[in-house]
Amino acid sequence: MTALLALLLTIGVGAIAVLHAMWGLGSHWPEASEEALARSVVGDGRRRMPPAWQCFAVSLVLAAMALWPWYVIGRISQPAVLAGTYMIAGIFVARGIAGFSHRWKAHFTIEPFATRNRKYYSPYCLLLGVGYIALVAGELDR
Repeated sequence: MTALLALLLTIGVGAIAVLHAMWGLGSHWPEASEEALARSVVGDGRRRMPPAWQCFAVSLVLAAMALWPWYVIGRISQPAVLAGTYMIAGIFVARGIAGFSHRWKAHFTIEPFATRNRKYYSPYCLLLGVGYIALVAGELDR
């Protein structure tokens, strides 16, 4: 079961890493233009996507998070591995919760980001965070 959860987390976070790398390379997918993409995935009123280096930096961090579950398997008893897993879970949970806060909603008002964040992005972050916590729980039960 732990291997299945590791695979799901790798796919779920890895897909986001690939998207950020594509955006760093100049892709506008899944939108028709850079402005439409910025409105969909940034939501703070900008008309351009962040610089390529920022997209690649996020992609690199997400790729490491996507591979982390495979490192965790069999090593959860190591304090650094346990702490790292909780840190990753905390990042996703914090992002998920923040997306529902009044302060977040006041800052990120541009559509379609605001609606997509409420319906998809924040719940997905919460799901990923819970997934990493479940990974820890599954490994601790071994």
